[in-house]
Amino acid sequence: MVVTTLVATLGTYPFSIYHFHHIAFYSALANVIAVPVSALWTLPWGVVTCLLMPLGLERLALIPMAWGIEATIWVAQNISALPGNVWATPRLPALALLLISLGGLWLCLWRGSWRRWGMVAIAVGFASMMLTRPPDIVIADNGRFVAARAADGHYFVSGDTGEKLARSLLAEETGETVADWPEAGSGAEGGLDCARAPCLYTARGRTVAIVTNEAPLPLRCAGIDAIVSQVPAGFRCRSMMTVIDRIDSWRRGAVVLWLDPDGITVESTNETRGDRPWVPHPRSKREQSRVAAENQ
Repeated sequence: MVVTTLVATLGTYPFSIYHFHHIAFYSALANVIAVPVSALWTLPWGVVTCLLMPLGLERLALIPMAWGIEATIWVAQNISALPGNVWATPRLPALALLLISLGGLWLCLWRGSWRRWGMVAIAVGFASMMLTRPPDIVIADNGRFVAARAADGHYFVSGDTGEKLARSLLAEETGETVADWPEAGSGAEGGLDCARAPCLYTARGRTVAIVTNEAPLPLRCAGIDAIVSQVPAGFRCRSMMTVIDRIDSWRRGAVVLWLDPDGITVESTNETRGDRPWVPHPRSKREQSRVAAENQ
């Protein structure tokens, strides 16, 4: 049981890294303790509970079953509270996860010595995380949440008190601390200059205008490489550069930007998940009317 628990824990680590960008280092220890308790105590008492239900005596089995559940919860709470339990990890690309999965299958399914080549694929997949970095700018929650990455790695966050969940998710997934957005008129700090509206964010030779209110609109398109706006930014600069505003966030879900000397990479939640029935594709009333007219 211990060996099975360890194998299952290690086998799911790549998927945990891919989805949550961190691993619980002591989860294997928690499972080694909790799984035997559940298998040898809690679940058997659950079976006895079902057998006693027709007689109205299920309470006799539910009480010891509850002891097992409480023991499992106690193990989870205390081990998760140990220092150094959660390790933040870099972003794991989808191709890297596929390579790790194929390497694991190669290692486990073949019998000859050449099956060890699967370890090379696993190592290359994990090593690819070193080639990724957290996004430079994030806009989410229909534009209400904007974050810009400072030079030292932490994030400046613009959002009211209702965006606590988005702030905590950003900190959890990147492993970085978050700080409040600089006040208007403040000087440059960590690549973000809010001396004048709009704030100008600079990284790796690229400059992005970050608009937090309607005061500086319409913007001049010269001298910047992209626009990220918490309010509708219009169509003035869209033909010349990347523009992500509140409407784009509403349509595309959370949007992230990476700034590089050779360009700006944009990725959104809905586009990453693909065209599936459960992926929202909101349209304006004008677009809905046009689509309805085309279908008639």
